[in-house]
Amino acid sequence: MKNSLSFNGSDQLMRGFDFESRRHGFAGNHCQIILELAARISPEMVEKRMAELLNQFPILCSRPTGFFRPKWKPIASHARIGPQYRVHRDEPSLRQKLFNEPLRVHRGELMRFDFIERDGAKMDLIFTWAHLLMDATSAEHFLAALSDEKIVLPQANPQPPGAPTKWPERLELMKKSVAQLDKFCENQPRALKARLPGAPRELQYRVENFSTEETARIRANSSRLCGVLGDAQFHAVVAALELHRLHQKLGCATKSYILPVPVGLRPKGRIEPLFSNQVDMLMLQFLPAQLDTIEPAVATLKTQTSQALRENSLGYGRKLSELFGFLPLPIYMKVLKHGLKGEICSLFFGDTAAVNPKLENFLGRPVENFTHVAAVTPSPGLGVIYYYFRGNLRVTVIHARTVLTESEVVEFSAALRHRLLNP
Repeated sequence: MKNSLSFNGSDQLMRGFDFESRRHGFAGNHCQIILELAARISPEMVEKRMAELLNQFPILCSRPTGFFRPKWKPIASHARIGPQYRVHRDEPSLRQKLFNEPLRVHRGELMRFDFIERDGAKMDLIFTWAHLLMDATSAEHFLAALSDEKIVLPQANPQPPGAPTKWPERLELMKKSVAQLDKFCENQPRALKARLPGAPRELQYRVENFSTEETARIRANSSRLCGVLGDAQFHAVVAALELHRLHQKLGCATKSYILPVPVGLRPKGRIEPLFSNQVDMLMLQFLPAQLDTIEPAVATLKTQTSQALRENSLGYGRKLSELFGFLPLPIYMKVLKHGLKGEICSLFFGDTAAVNPKLENFLGRPVENFTHVAAVTPSPGLGVIYYYFRGNLRVTVIHARTVLTESEVVEFSAALRHRLLNP
């Protein structure tokens, strides 16, 4: 690694979300992978393997820096904090508590490992990482390499293949992005606000697990309604429908909903660059009238997706972040939210598809279950992540306690589940 490694637009966006979260008193923009292991492992085994990777990849011992142009700066060996390796006895709400512990990112703590001893000699491994370091696909591959030293990690490279580098091209993308946001504001979106200002500044999550039969039924619904658009689009439509129902139930009227659907930038079958976020957002807008039933919602998604492909607009958000990456974080976030008049989105949505099959075992122990969790900013304070483990669908719903009560999220999750099975 050179003396520094610059952020790309997606990295800068993740750093902006971290700033926004911490500004409101939350832990920050980090993610977790939870592996439920059939047998215990020694934390020293993980620590030993991590020590080898820390020596190979200096970016893992770095901190974000740069007032105008953010970049990774390696930390001298004598000043490094390094990852923590902690062992816990299982207790109620422990996993939620660990999710709300901040990482000391600006001192170089980019990941943490928590081991929870369960009854019957089982163990949970909770891997927490800073989202500005890498995306979920990278994190899965990194964790697989931690388990199997035969898996070779690629060297750091922040630039995606085929990234535009000429300023005229970037400026043209910026103009198109701004025009898109202006069009969205013709029906101004309004996300859920902090309805419970006295609640703790914490995020909570719950997971909906689907059986093999239920997953097959959901995939059949997806094929029937969305066709070639695939499962992720069906998941997005269902999330939009239930978000609309939630707004109606809470009396939070809005003229539209903005849903960012992640788009992978890596060529299919490749993992590099690993230590870099390689996603952009396809920004979709739904009007309330389009969410009365699923058919008009699917038609809206198809129309906007086709238009984005024709206009090559999938890279708008990333290039906009690269253009404004020279600004200090507070100003950068104001610029980012200005286009939607203070909003970021109506719901954080993610679909990481199939979990890396190399994570079906970890250090020789079978992985009985797998969970993805990601932080959301306090507005909209709600996020939904879809993924498949061993072919079965999992859905994690995350919410800010200042925005929704636990009972409201239980009801939202149940409605989401029912809609997936019965659209």
